[in-house]
Amino acid sequence: MSSLANIILFLALVTTSIMVAVMYVKLKRLDRYHAEYQQIFDRTGEALKGAQTAVVSFGTEGKETLAMLAARIEEAKAVAARLEVLTREAGRQTQSHSNSLNS
Repeated sequence: MSSLANIILFLALVTTSIMVAVMYVKLKRLDRYHAEYQQIFDRTGEALKGAQTAVVSFGTEGKETLAMLAARIEEAKAVAARLEVLTREAGRQTQSHSNSLNS
């Protein structure tokens, strides 16, 4: 009877040892996966920081570009107004010149 109990206990010990070995292998694999995931998350964090920096930079550069564009538009309006005045003056001078020739 005791040898039957010893056999059962031995089989339970072997089964438990096998299960522990299998769990150990799985835990090692899980640990490797965790390390890989950690590296991926670290790289993702760095990429997101870079993207954030780029967005801030684009925002700043966009504001500067808009300010420069607004200034150029104002300059163009001033030049267009001056050109319109000069065109009117040239038209008046041409008209007065042709009136003096006709008289």
